[in-house]
Amino acid sequence: MGTISANRLGGLALMLAPVITLIFFFLQPGGILIDAADPASSSATIAAIVGNAGLAKVTSVLIPLGLLVFLYGIFVLQGNIKSNGNGDALARFGVLFILVGVVGWTIGAGIALAISGSGLSVEQAVPFFGSLYAASLGIGTISGILSGIGFLTLAFAVSTRDDSNKIAALAAAVAAVVAIVVTIVGGVDTAQLETMNQITGITYLVHMVWFFLLGRSMVKAG
Repeated sequence: MGTISANRLGGLALMLAPVITLIFFFLQPGGILIDAADPASSSATIAAIVGNAGLAKVTSVLIPLGLLVFLYGIFVLQGNIKSNGNGDALARFGVLFILVGVVGWTIGAGIALAISGSGLSVEQAVPFFGSLYAASLGIGTISGILSGIGFLTLAFAVSTRDDSNKIAALAAAVAAVVAIVVTIVGGVDTAQLETMNQITGITYLVHMVWFFLLGRSMVKAG
């Protein structure tokens, strides 16, 4: 690994990290697959986390790790854009927003880890962590909006380049716009939060495919 190029490692990060992160996101207790709960309901979500504390601890640690590996790939991508061709200013702008979004998601994962590691019963944890969970929803909303802006700007940056798949980049831009809108809707109207989260998940799948294509190109370039 000591001789691997930054371009190749960054490409692998873009190809693999979003997939791994999304898998553990789906496995989060209270999420889509394990004890699914309405994210707007603090009691239901906290009960799911406490009831599956071991799995919640694992996902709360691995999701931030996956996000940071992904962020490394983003940094390498931005470096490539800076050194060769169009899109440098937009890429720098986008990376800043993605970075702050990742920090926010990491804080949210830390809150989930605190809940799962408290050792409290469901009856004790729900009133104790209710306010903290509500704060995590706010952090998640801001992080989703900022990262959506970052993905949108980065997609526009890549679309200006002759060596890019412009159709894939523009599809990623459209997905980012959808993600921003539904995140705002879910943040304003918590009754819609569960549905909006499902739509956001679809946009992340689009971005995952786009980043896989970008990463593959970076690995081939070596």
